[in-house]
Amino acid sequence: MNILSIRIKNLASLSGEHLIDFESDPLASAGLIAIVGKTGAGKSTILDAMCLALFNRIPRLKDSDGKLQDVDGSELLTNSPLTVLRRGTAHGYAELCFIAQDQKRYIARWELKRSREKADGKLQSVQRSLKCVTDGVVVADKAKAVDENIKRITQLSFEQFTRAVLLAQSEVTVFLKARDNERGELLEYLTNSAIFGKIGQLAYEKTKSVATQRKELENVLGHIELLTDDQVTALSTQFQQCDRDYKQLEAQKSQLEKQQQWFERKHKLDSEIINKRQLFNTQSKLQQDLTPEREHLARLEIFSEIRAVVFQQQQLQQTVQQLTPRIQQQQQLFNHLQLKFESEKAQFTQAEMAVNELQQFESTHHDALNEVRKCIQERDFIGAEFKKVQEKLQALEQSKLPLTQQQQKLEQQIQHIDRQQTECKQQLESSQQFVNLDKGLSAHTQQLEQFIHQYQKIEHQLGPRAQAEHRLASEKQQLQQSIQQFGTIEQLEIKVAQTQQQRELKINQLSQFELIQQKIQQFFDLQAESTEQQVQLDNAKTQLQAVQHNSQQAEQAFQSAKSERIQLQQVLQQQRLLHAENIEDLRSALQDGEPCLVCGSTSHPYKLEDTALSKALFELQQQQEQQATLKEQNCFDGWQQAQQQLTKLNTEIEQRQTLIQQLSEKISTLQHVLIEHSQATNMTLDFTLTASELKTQFMQMAQQYQLDLQQLKQQSELLQHNIKIQQQCIQNIQQIEHLLQTANGLHNQVQHIVQCLSEAEKTTWQQQTTQTAQQILIRLNTRSQQLEQLEQWRQQCEQTTQQFKTNQLNIENTSRHITETNKQLSEIKQRGQQNTEIANQLIQQMTGLTDIKANEWLIQHDQYRQQTQSHYQQLKQHFDQLRHQFEQEKNQLEQLKAQLQQNQTSASQVENTLQHWFNAHPDFHKPDLDALAQINLAQEQHIRQKLQHAERLVNEAHAALKTMQEQLSEHLGHQPEIDPAQLQQQMQEHQAALQTQLEIRDQLKLKLELHQQNVAKQKQFADQIQAIQQEEHRWGKISGLMGDATGKKFRDYAQQYNLDILLEHANQQLNQLSQRYTLKRLEHSLSLAIIDHDMDGEIRSVASLSGGESFLTALALSLAIANMASGSMKIESLFIDEGFGTLDASSLHMVMNALDQLQNQGRKVVLISHIQEMHERIPVQIQVKALGAGASTIEVVG
Repeated sequence: MNILSIRIKNLASLSGEHLIDFESDPLASAGLIAIVGKTGAGKSTILDAMCLALFNRIPRLKDSDGKLQDVDGSELLTNSPLTVLRRGTAHGYAELCFIAQDQKRYIARWELKRSREKADGKLQSVQRSLKCVTDGVVVADKAKAVDENIKRITQLSFEQFTRAVLLAQSEVTVFLKARDNERGELLEYLTNSAIFGKIGQLAYEKTKSVATQRKELENVLGHIELLTDDQVTALSTQFQQCDRDYKQLEAQKSQLEKQQQWFERKHKLDSEIINKRQLFNTQSKLQQDLTPEREHLARLEIFSEIRAVVFQQQQLQQTVQQLTPRIQQQQQLFNHLQLKFESEKAQFTQAEMAVNELQQFESTHHDALNEVRKCIQERDFIGAEFKKVQEKLQALEQSKLPLTQQQQKLEQQIQHIDRQQTECKQQLESSQQFVNLDKGLSAHTQQLEQFIHQYQKIEHQLGPRAQAEHRLASEKQQLQQSIQQFGTIEQLEIKVAQTQQQRELKINQLSQFELIQQKIQQFFDLQAESTEQQVQLDNAKTQLQAVQHNSQQAEQAFQSAKSERIQLQQVLQQQRLLHAENIEDLRSALQDGEPCLVCGSTSHPYKLEDTALSKALFELQQQQEQQATLKEQNCFDGWQQAQQQLTKLNTEIEQRQTLIQQLSEKISTLQHVLIEHSQATNMTLDFTLTASELKTQFMQMAQQYQLDLQQLKQQSELLQHNIKIQQQCIQNIQQIEHLLQTANGLHNQVQHIVQCLSEAEKTTWQQQTTQTAQQILIRLNTRSQQLEQLEQWRQQCEQTTQQFKTNQLNIENTSRHITETNKQLSEIKQRGQQNTEIANQLIQQMTGLTDIKANEWLIQHDQYRQQTQSHYQQLKQHFDQLRHQFEQEKNQLEQLKAQLQQNQTSASQVENTLQHWFNAHPDFHKPDLDALAQINLAQEQHIRQKLQHAERLVNEAHAALKTMQEQLSEHLGHQPEIDPAQLQQQMQEHQAALQTQLEIRDQLKLKLELHQQNVAKQKQFADQIQAIQQEEHRWGKISGLMGDATGKKFRDYAQQYNLDILLEHANQQLNQLSQRYTLKRLEHSLSLAIIDHDMDGEIRSVASLSGGESFLTALALSLAIANMASGSMKIESLFIDEGFGTLDASSLHMVMNALDQLQNQGRKVVLISHIQEMHERIPVQIQVKALGAGASTIEVVG
């Protein structure tokens, strides 16, 4: 993530709009930038603006509570981001431009307004948006959508951002020096790992919950009662005996019920015969009563020839009757509308004339009217100007008095300052030898202070100069030997990069081999599945042929059985006709060679047949018919079953063919993909080999690649080790040379101060440089204070004198302005009078009116013009509508008259047609046609259906009566021998015995089922207890390792683990900043220690670190926390807030070197600090300057 620019308006102490552009010089070319300013000026507000634009949150307010009262009286929470809007403003925003993980440029905006854009208005809702500048689209404009998309494109939450981009050095320094328990709490906050304590607490609670559940199940299991084996055996024997007795009673009951059903059936048949006979008589009488309907239907069929013409005549007569009153009504409406049209036309003409007269007046006096309007506008302007000048005159007269009083006070102040300057000059004469250093004395003093601190440190680090020079030569010799043996750092880095590229290539090829191996396995699996499907398809086709043969045989059997059944039914039908009582006379009247009236046959084999023999034959053929029907149904079921199997096999064959086709396509596609992958990895695949042979080949190749990777890794580690050795030598050489050069440079920097000393003092300087320099520093500081005091009195004198002159000039200017304002007021009065006279003259010329105000006359004239035009437009619109309505009504009247004429012509033609038909059918008359016309086709069809229905009901009633009589005769042949009353008594006694036996059996069955349920419950609870005991054992182990009531045990484990990871990242950063130190965690605790490699690996407490060492360690920890928070996200901008404290010159030098190393890693580092020396070492600065009244401004310098 790379921050490009920050825009701020009216946030906290930053008043107005400000832009910090990191893409423009000097910020663009600087790797290290300082944000400087007084405490409370608003330096941290810049960082708050970044968090507001991205997350609508401010880090500094996260722990705040309580409420504040806003300017409009409403209450705000102290941790609300709304409180950041500057008081006295109505609008503020924070806007951040950055490059996200996808390398696209985005702008995140946070904006807050007050209602009605007033400073005392109510705060409105925060407006947020996210725009992609690269694509030119608004990604989101709602708060929730902005949060989701910010998280997506930055891959950082608010907590991760405040640890990865904004590094709070103060919190990390507290973490470094804290106690173990305090360090654990800070570690949870910095690494966001508070969840582990909750996990340990939940593990403890889960173990406790499982144990409680086990105890409850054991308690329930102890209350389940079971029968003994003897009791179960006895109950089973009794139940089986009762069940046999019950089934025997059920069989007897079934026999009795069959006998009862016979009597019920006989009674039902007797009732049915009576009902059917009554129905037949009723239907026969109803058929006779329908004779008039038959005659009426015959006349309707004749009338159907002329029905359409009669209907047309009726329609035409009805239409004429409807048109006549409509025409009369339309004529009256038209006459009334014609009168209204003439009246409206006259009014419209009059209004049009009035508008034309008004337009003629304004056209004639167009210039005069414009001139009057212009005069009135000038008059309003003159009035406002007169009032403004009058107020200005009063203000000038009031401001002159305090100027005169201030002039007297300034004269007294000038006399006092002159006396103080004289005293300061007398004190400076004691240090007159340093007069040449007065120009830039503070810089000389700072140089001397730096000389003292740095010279002492150099003496401490270098020791004797000869020994330092010997160490320098030794380091150079070691570096030269390493270069001759392995090459320079650049050459080694190139070799490392090449080795790394070769290793990544090998890794990619190895992953390709694994992918090819997986796809080859898929290839062989698909081939095996395709072969299996093909075998199953062949089996299904074989089954299909067999089923087709069976289906054909079953169909032939069904057709044969059907033919036999039809022939048998025809013979049986003839037998039924032979036994019908109502055709005995027909049978006796049959003659050989003549057709039968019933069946049409000329052969009469049953004419003289004996009745008893014929009935026996009839019953036999009935049995044959039932057998033939059953045989036909069985053949049909067999045929249908064969058809279903045939359909199922066809569907299965189609599905398998489709699946084989899909498998073939997949195999072809996969083979093509394998060929492409093998070509990419420069290998050849032989698909004729078996799966095991190809797998062996791949394992050999993978082993070779693993061996190559191990060799490349060893080679890379050797090269990196030599790079570190050369880097350490170069760093030591640069450090020694730098210290020697610094010592020489320090002497040269203060040489001009030494020149001001006397000969005795110079000798002392050579012998005791540090002590002499400290004495001179004291004298220079004293002189600097005296010079500063003298300069202050001089500046105060100049300021007071300047104020005196300025005040005198103000008094003169005020007097001149009063005179000019009085003259200007007179001129304005004269212009107003001239303007009024011109306007009145113009109105008098146009209208002849006098004694009228121009403004009132112009308003009345405009109102009259507007009313006249409005009235004209209304009349015109109404007249146009009325004229359109007049035309419409006239056209409608003409259409109705034409329609009436057409209907009268059609009626005459219809009348002629009817007369010709009457001549052809003399038995019909005009009233008959009217009556028949009332009957529509549906009614005629109803009469026809009614006659057919009556005839069908008679036939059905007669057939039903015969059927009932035959069924009764057959039923009487199976009459039981028992009396109905005796049968009813036996059934009641049998039912009571059956109910008693059922109750005994159910009780025994209930006892046995309850026993089985208890056995099942016992087994179920035992299984549950066993499972819960296993779960309890597992959770007990987990809780023993990490669980307790407060979660402290697992929290401590997790904190130690997170601390180890954090220290690993921190040591990587610390190694790049300074290779002297390494952080270490003490065993079984959260205590930290530092390993000092310059002191032979001595381990000491972090509390013993100096200021510079503490800063380096805290900076490394901050960067480690940032790396852990950002994950794979690349952070190119770092903001370090208030983390430097008070550093001496040596520590400051160490800090600056560390920051230089940090920006050399490709990051832009922005830091906030109050240390003046650091400000002087960082040329590019973002200065936050206080303007007074709680307001600040931002200025970029460098």
